[in-house]
Amino acid sequence: MTEIGTNEIVETVIAANKLRPLSSLSENIPLVGTIWLLSSALFTTYATTSFLKYRRPNAANDAVSSFMKDSPYLLSSARRATTKSRLFIKSSLPRPVLLTLSRFGGSVLLGFLAQPNPLFGLMDRIRQTKSVLSEFTLPAIFLFIANFANSMSLNRIGISLTYTSKCAIPLVTVLLTVLLEGRNALPNRLALLSLVPIAMGIAAASWNSPRFELFGFIAAMISCTAQSALNVTSKRAISKTGIPGSQAQRAMVTVGFVISVVYSLVLTASTSKRRTIPISSNNIIPFRTELPIWLTSIAVMAYHIEYTLSFMFVKLVSPISYGTCDAIRRLSIIITGHYMFGGPPFSKLNLAGIGVALLGAMSYSVCSSR
Repeated sequence: MTEIGTNEIVETVIAANKLRPLSSLSENIPLVGTIWLLSSALFTTYATTSFLKYRRPNAANDAVSSFMKDSPYLLSSARRATTKSRLFIKSSLPRPVLLTLSRFGGSVLLGFLAQPNPLFGLMDRIRQTKSVLSEFTLPAIFLFIANFANSMSLNRIGISLTYTSKCAIPLVTVLLTVLLEGRNALPNRLALLSLVPIAMGIAAASWNSPRFELFGFIAAMISCTAQSALNVTSKRAISKTGIPGSQAQRAMVTVGFVISVVYSLVLTASTSKRRTIPISSNNIIPFRTELPIWLTSIAVMAYHIEYTLSFMFVKLVSPISYGTCDAIRRLSIIITGHYMFGGPPFSKLNLAGIGVALLGAMSYSVCSSR
């Protein structure tokens, strides 16, 4: 054997030994699950809400909302952006639209380029994604609707009611199952009975809630319905194509990004025709948005990390474990969101409704897998 051949073998063995610890970490169930929960409850919650509620200090629109004044996190973020960053994104798009566009666009780039060697195998990844786009077009449409409606809901009714409303996903899933596959595909009776506390909990959480608003609640339910449809259609597409979840996510965000771009262009063209309001010291251009680049970057990164960890965790655990952890994740988001950003206090009935809905979701996950 030549010296060159021996060196190549040694280098291969060394590289494999370096990658082995990373592989073992990615298969560590408690570690992956904990990081997924924490990244969602802390990183994604902070990044998403900060993106939606950020107001640049000393801007023309100095109506720094009471929401922001009540939140030391947002206020410190605004001051840090003003003092340390001069790079801002200026857009005429409404904040939920801009968030959806940024998330999908950033996730597409990370999906294709976030590799040890970004350029190595890039064309193969592009060809592989292109070959399955037709299978993931419908799931991608639901992904876009779920994300966009969720952003609108967060912007209007806040974290607690938005994520409590998402506990209705099992209920919507049952309805879609009956419509698409018939009654024989329904879960057992205990699982169906667990839908009752979910519906009651959502009603109690929304009853006379200080943050309740009809349009925001409708947006939350649209997101819930789209998420349920996404779960059904994406599972079928993944089973048909046989590709890993991370590649499926890359295909869906690619289509979702195209939809976001088209929607943004149409919205920009329609709103530009209506801009006849004169600009003065007390008046600003409608929908004018100024966001620091660092805040947009962490919103994109948080979204991509959460979904990547979610796909990793789904592969490692049973449906019972995933459903239970997902319910705990929602509860963690509600708690950390209220702690970070404050807001009007909930009544005892609202708090009881949140707890009952979360318990109902956990019960459904346990009973439906029996």
